[in-house]
Amino acid sequence: MAKKAGKTVERTMEAKTASMLKYMLDMELQNLLQKTGSDMVFFVGVDGRIFASRLPDAMNTCQFYLFSLVKALLPSICDQLKNENMKASIMQYPEGTLFIAGVGKNAFLVSVMTGDIDMGKAATIATEPLKAGAIMLHLFEQRSLEPEELAKLPKDVAEELQSLSRRLFVEQFDQTRGYKKNMKIMEWLKKKLTETVGIGSQDEIMTLAFNEIGTTAPYMDDKLWRVFTEKVIQDHVRRLRGDMVADECYTTWLSELEQKLKSFV
Repeated sequence: MAKKAGKTVERTMEAKTASMLKYMLDMELQNLLQKTGSDMVFFVGVDGRIFASRLPDAMNTCQFYLFSLVKALLPSICDQLKNENMKASIMQYPEGTLFIAGVGKNAFLVSVMTGDIDMGKAATIATEPLKAGAIMLHLFEQRSLEPEELAKLPKDVAEELQSLSRRLFVEQFDQTRGYKKNMKIMEWLKKKLTETVGIGSQDEIMTLAFNEIGTTAPYMDDKLWRVFTEKVIQDHVRRLRGDMVADECYTTWLSELEQKLKSFV
């Protein structure tokens, strides 16, 4: 979390790439696995393709039987979703229970639980795959996670999507293109400053300048880098090295900065 204007701001992130989308879908499958106490979960297209799954590292006899059963039942389940508009189903066998929930018209979830459970408990557990189906549909269709869009959803679905968005930011932000770009620009500017004022002054200047603009390197944008670089030169390099050096830095650094910013487009 970050603080801005006296209040706490939660940082979230949407899945802008295929790898980020897969990461969010996998997170929700893991959530479903944990909340239901299931042994395995599958996210499947109506054409029978398994898009993603969560499986045990090693399967016991019951788990392997149910795993094989799910694979054998996929054509039948796909037909029911395509031709009969099935939205949900609970299928019980001596070895365990299958919970099936539609994810729109083109996909579905299968949650597999070994052991014997009564129908009352099964009906209660089934609410989780249904909720996960709504969450997976929102993600799979790459709908917005902005507050105004989440407000249109049931409260529990919106809260889970918000939680996933926060987790994505925490766990994957350093893999984004913007983060990597900002780190490269920061290292370039550090090198320039070190060559001009020395490493001791460089550390102090970078810390002061970031404090003055109220953010840190990972969250910069092109406009802030221009403001930041000008501030470093005009407020700090000029003070330490004089007008002649500062003027030269202003001309060369800002020109080079523009080239670096454009190179990431």
